[in-house]
Amino acid sequence: MFLLLVAVSLQAKTVTPAEQLPTYYASMNGKSSKSLFDEVHAIVKVGYSSLGYDGLFDAYPETDMKENGKLWDMYSNCDFDLNKDRCGNYSKECDCWNREHSIPKSWYGGTKSGPGCDIFHLVPTDGKVNGMRSNYAFGEVGNADYSYDGSKKGSALSITIMGGNTLAGNEGTTVSCSGTVFEPQDQYKGDFARGYMGALLRWAGDHQAFISGDGSKIFSGNYTATGKFGLTNYGIALLMKWHREDPVSQKEIDRNNGIQATQGNRNPFIDYPYLAEYIWGSHAGESVDMSLLVCSSDAAFVPGVSNGYDGSGGGTVPDPEETWQITWRVDGEEYTEGNPTTEVVKGKSIEVLPAIPTSCSETSTVFMGWTTKLIAGTTDVAPEVLFTEVVSAPEITSDMTFHAVFAKASTTEAPSNTAAGEIMLTKEQTDGWTISGASSQTNYWILTKNAYIESPAVELSAVESIVVNMRTYGGTSYNTVDITCAGQTLGSLTASNNNLKDYELSVVSGQWAVGSGAIRFSSTTNTDKNGPGIAAITIRLGGVEITYTEYLTTCHSTSTDEAFTTDNHPKPQKVLRDGQLLIIVDGKTYTVYGTQVQ
Repeated sequence: MFLLLVAVSLQAKTVTPAEQLPTYYASMNGKSSKSLFDEVHAIVKVGYSSLGYDGLFDAYPETDMKENGKLWDMYSNCDFDLNKDRCGNYSKECDCWNREHSIPKSWYGGTKSGPGCDIFHLVPTDGKVNGMRSNYAFGEVGNADYSYDGSKKGSALSITIMGGNTLAGNEGTTVSCSGTVFEPQDQYKGDFARGYMGALLRWAGDHQAFISGDGSKIFSGNYTATGKFGLTNYGIALLMKWHREDPVSQKEIDRNNGIQATQGNRNPFIDYPYLAEYIWGSHAGESVDMSLLVCSSDAAFVPGVSNGYDGSGGGTVPDPEETWQITWRVDGEEYTEGNPTTEVVKGKSIEVLPAIPTSCSETSTVFMGWTTKLIAGTTDVAPEVLFTEVVSAPEITSDMTFHAVFAKASTTEAPSNTAAGEIMLTKEQTDGWTISGASSQTNYWILTKNAYIESPAVELSAVESIVVNMRTYGGTSYNTVDITCAGQTLGSLTASNNNLKDYELSVVSGQWAVGSGAIRFSSTTNTDKNGPGIAAITIRLGGVEITYTEYLTTCHSTSTDEAFTTDNHPKPQKVLRDGQLLIIVDGKTYTVYGTQVQ
């Protein structure tokens, strides 16, 4: 008898091109309820071939590798080498990594075949943290008895349904869960939710239900309409909450393609996130209209922001192939110095703005607006016709000359920021802000050791309050943000828990010494990996009254007809606001830098 040894290696599969994904999922269109569930179940099985449990080691370089060549650990922030850091024994966090069944295999008989090697829910994780997770169900933790890098284990909190209705109840309904649960980092909650959904749809009816032990908290084993398609009320409430709060990221998009390249099938809830709403969410029972869904591979989809529904978060952005040609003229001559480009791609943003022409900046540091009438000499009153807002500006025609109005203040130097309003920092809006050393997560930054965030320069006497949307991160001791400006301690704000919440520092008149500069946000309650998490900062300005003594209009700019779109769109209307040319196309307003004005 001869023993035949066969070496099995990973065979690359064909990855569906992004433009063909609508065709790949076309059979879902018009389906609803159980017929939709069954159709998605059939699609998820297409192309699947088992890698085997050991085959995951060969797949992870395609699915879970960071740009720095380290594995993407989804339970901690540790950096692991694919080969040399495999578990093994461990005594503490960051010792080694293993292949985590995010749906514990004990919930379905302990097998390492079938769902036991499905990479949709098998992810690299820290061995120690995985051991602490054990076989507990996912959930949100009240009192933690273990935590590390934002992952924690402890008593379960009830889940309140937000972001729309679900089969588990209407928005605002609270669904309870008892006992101990494990809560991963916020940045991966949506990943795990979609991994659960994808694995459930793949194995629905093909394998025993995932209901042994703590699996019965999330999975029901009943795939009929009355059984809520395999999930319990708690399972629906939890997965839909995490799915809605943590949208599909570029990491998931890349992982999905990597899974098809190795295992052969795709996760439809990563390709079409809003599909979950038609099975368990606010559109349950309705027929899917694929024309309303935005695929994560589409140019209109914004990773980490879009919910995948056209008009409700996914949206449609201008065609990136359309461009505008912009010409700036000063004193009748074309002005190019300091201008980063004369070609602007519609829907795209240019971070470096054109500098004010030297001949204008020498007259004053305060730009007041534009006027069509030349102001002769100087005056101590504001020009009668001054355009600073879109609503007040006339339509600009070719060769219309606008004069830039600058002012000299009664003080030696006008404050750098004096107008009433707000200066804001969000994950989508960082212009003018400095972010140094902070760890960027999906929905917030972590102020780790030596990290800081600084605002644009402001006049302190104009500040009415500072609001920081923040949370604890890595434990409740990492929770305080210190606020300083120009050597002054302005105050501090302390987060009370790991849910994002607004904390406000109100300003008492005369509390701070008058001055100006960037406001810095940092933390002394931090480590190299942990610190408070900041999602947004709002600096509210009450305004400072300044008397201007002179108005000068020594510079001017002439509009041109060189701003255009393709023949598919009407000629745009062009207006000026705050010294910047704006273009209106189909009722939407854009700056010359391609960013839509809300």
